[in-house]
Amino acid sequence: MSGGESGAERLRVLLTGAAGYIGSHVHRALRAAGHEVLAVDAMLDTVHGPNATPPEGISLADIRDPEQLEPLLHGVDVVCHLAAAVPLVNFPEGSVRAEPPPGRRPGGRSAVGPALRGGPETGGDGQPAKGPGSHAVGPCVRGPVDNRSESGPQRPGPVGMQRAAVYATHNDAGTAVLLAAMERAGVRRLVLASSVAVYGEGRYRAVRGGPFFPGLRRRADLDRGLFDHRAPRTGDVLTWEPLGEDAPLRPRSAYAASKVAQEHYALAWAASTGSAATVLRYHHVYGDPVAEVPPVRTAESGVVARFRAELLAGRAPQIFEDGGQVRDFVHVRDVAAATVAAVERGPAGFVPLNIASGRPLTLWEVASMMAKALNGPAPIVTGQYRLTDIRHVVANPERARHALDFTARTAPARGLPDYATGAARH
Repeated sequence: MSGGESGAERLRVLLTGAAGYIGSHVHRALRAAGHEVLAVDAMLDTVHGPNATPPEGISLADIRDPEQLEPLLHGVDVVCHLAAAVPLVNFPEGSVRAEPPPGRRPGGRSAVGPALRGGPETGGDGQPAKGPGSHAVGPCVRGPVDNRSESGPQRPGPVGMQRAAVYATHNDAGTAVLLAAMERAGVRRLVLASSVAVYGEGRYRAVRGGPFFPGLRRRADLDRGLFDHRAPRTGDVLTWEPLGEDAPLRPRSAYAASKVAQEHYALAWAASTGSAATVLRYHHVYGDPVAEVPPVRTAESGVVARFRAELLAGRAPQIFEDGGQVRDFVHVRDVAAATVAAVERGPAGFVPLNIASGRPLTLWEVASMMAKALNGPAPIVTGQYRLTDIRHVVANPERARHALDFTARTAPARGLPDYATGAARH
């Protein structure tokens, strides 16, 4: 299933978080597939702004209130749980600046990973890359950075754990209340929106040995501009590998910890009730929000949205470290299609799935192709870092392909430039 076509039976679906960035796309896709959707949203101020009202077809409801949940669950076949408190839109803070090591080209990559598909190594557009394992990273321009991020001792940002209680209240307690209500109502199928953030750092392999799941990088290495992970005994640079869903969960933020807790509640619920819980670990989602829905702050979060905002303001997009960080970017319409597939054909038991494009890119590549699409200034690699940042995290999407018959349709090499220029056209 590549984009939502389905001959599945009509289902009665309770969709939480239906007015959110991803939720609004899922709402539209579920209705287009012919399902009966009970759409609810708490309309949190941090997501929708103060005093926001639900869009047409969406009811105001807080899943933390059992009395509000009980009537909503009558006759429901599947609960699609997307409601969550999410990180606020902000620019990187709490960073320090490193100097590039001698002979190291800023923007270059010293540790590359394998292509995810069979055949020759591929770049972000699925075409042959320019060298074995390469990601076609171009030359870099260094430039001044914001004064708030200049060199100095790194300390946790001002919001490091300050929103932990918010995430615990909405994400963890909200999920627990929902699962208890589902148990009482006899609803036995759950689709839960999770995040790539649950993994923390990615998976690596050394020339001799591995795999490795490294912890934090050493501050001394980062200060010298040595950003890649290294084998603890030999010092060899580690090569990233695609992550499967059985990789350890090692969250590095309060938000990520709350998503891990949601998954654990879902696992316990599925085991104790004999129910099915399909957990969708969305990777780095980009794309415009649904046009008919009022502005959603979370649609402007993430590095891709920040690059676009900088370019539209006439500024060069700024990239931390050396620009060689590898991620998987997946279009929001593909995310919606995967979510509909999970609703329609989710497997039995507790099954986590990577929802990703399968076409990894470096942040330098992302910023460069967006700048080119807008005829904007070239990216600036600042050399700054944050100690808790992840170096590489790349998904293996094969389990989702087998379980849901899902393959992302929008290649990042096409979708990212279209996203960049879309805002300029409006």
